[in-house]
Amino acid sequence: MAPVNRTVGAVLVVCGLVLLAGCAGGIGFLGDDSEGTGVDVDALEANVEAVESYHVEVERTLQAAMVNETTTIDGAVDVTDRQAHLTMATETHVGADPRTTETEQYVLEDVRYTSDGDGWERTADGTWEDTHRLGSATDAFENATLEPIRSETVDGVETTMYELDVPEDRETDLAGIDESGHVGTSLEEFVYYVLIDTETDTLYGTDMRMEVSQGGEPAIVTVETTFTDHDEVEVSIPEEVTAETDGAAGDGAD
Repeated sequence: MAPVNRTVGAVLVVCGLVLLAGCAGGIGFLGDDSEGTGVDVDALEANVEAVESYHVEVERTLQAAMVNETTTIDGAVDVTDRQAHLTMATETHVGADPRTTETEQYVLEDVRYTSDGDGWERTADGTWEDTHRLGSATDAFENATLEPIRSETVDGVETTMYELDVPEDRETDLAGIDESGHVGTSLEEFVYYVLIDTETDTLYGTDMRMEVSQGGEPAIVTVETTFTDHDEVEVSIPEEVTAETDGAAGDGAD
């Protein structure tokens, strides 16, 4: 059996990739797949592409033999100006001692300004697509069929939950699983739901649930994402945030 630290670390890396992936893949819809479901996927895609801003909430949970973790993300995304303001909290239980971390983040295109309460750090190791989760959420419809499950109310709006039946070769991509590592990660079970207001062709959420295995160690991961306040939020990055980090970068370059 793998050492505890190595096993926990491997599981957290897998789940971190899943959270970063945001249910991403190649964008594309097949309109014929939605016939009879009440979903106009062409209109839905057009609305996603036209949205100027929105509020996003993400809750990711991990359940494994040696670690339980919950991560929440909450914030506003300005698609027009390609910027966002997000807060993230992670509570990790390894053994008897829980650990909690909280961070605040501003995003400007591909640049991230992150703070854990002690100054700001500037990084450029991500992409705008990682932040714009609504844009990447449409990826799940590629070559998928939709089955209505039930009605759900999201932020006062009645939506329909659909289960997406995606081809097996798409499941790994949507889950953000990398099977090429030294210790292979396999996707054992996968299910993906979406929440759609069919009257306005608006996507209000996604719900991805899966069981993964790495080195024989199983883990259950869920990622629930909600999109609300379409075209109703604003983002403003404080000057002191960019001045502090850009100034530090300039000083280091001299």
